[in-house]
Amino acid sequence: MTNTPTETDTPLATDEFSAQQFFSEWWFSLLVLVVIFTTASFGDSLTQALSLKREMINQGEWWRIITGQFVHLTTNHTLLNATGYIILCFGFRKEVTATEEMITLFIAAIGVGLGIYWFNPEMAWYAGLSGAIYGLLVSNAMIGTKKTPYLSAFFLFFVITKIIYEQFFAEPDRATAALIGGEVAIDSHLYGAVVGFIPGLFWVWRRRVQN
Repeated sequence: MTNTPTETDTPLATDEFSAQQFFSEWWFSLLVLVVIFTTASFGDSLTQALSLKREMINQGEWWRIITGQFVHLTTNHTLLNATGYIILCFGFRKEVTATEEMITLFIAAIGVGLGIYWFNPEMAWYAGLSGAIYGLLVSNAMIGTKKTPYLSAFFLFFVITKIIYEQFFAEPDRATAALIGGEVAIDSHLYGAVVGFIPGLFWVWRRRVQN
C-alpha cells in the first residue's frame, strides 16, 4: 500500500508569516492613523482640548506640546496630513522599522512643539502633524540614502527647497489656508525638518556600527 499525498500546512504558514510581517512593519503607522482619525471624529471640542495653546501650557498643561500635533482643524486638514503620512511610510517601509518611525516621530513632535512655544510667541495655538511629518521625512530620507539613494535625494532636495521658499520667498498660502481652515504654520515645517536630522544621523550611525 502506498501513502496518498496529503495537503500540508505550508501555504497557511506562509500567510501567517506575511500577516505577521505586515503588522510588524505597519503597527505604528496604523496606530498613528487610527489616532488621527479618531481625534478628528470628535470634532472641534477635542481639538480645543488637546491643541497646542500657549496660555494653557503656561498654566501647566505641557502635554499639549505633543497632543496638539495629533488633532487637526478640519476634515480636509486631517486628510491632507494623513495622506502625506501614508505616502511617506510607503516610500521607506523597507528601510525604516516601526520602532525607528515611532521614536523619530515623537522626537520631531517634541521639537516642533517646543519650537513653536519658544520661538513663535505670536502664535497663540497650533494643531496638526505636518511639522512632525517633515521631521520624519528628513530622517527617513537620510536612512534610505544607501538603499534608495535617488528617492532619498529627491525627498531631501524637496524638503530643503520648500523650506527655503516658505521662509524667504512665499506669500501667505491662502489657498491651503482656505482648504484646511486655518493659516499654514510654515515654521513648524522648519522646526520639524531641523529636528529630523538628529534621529536621522543616529540611525545612519547605528547602521554603520552594526554592519
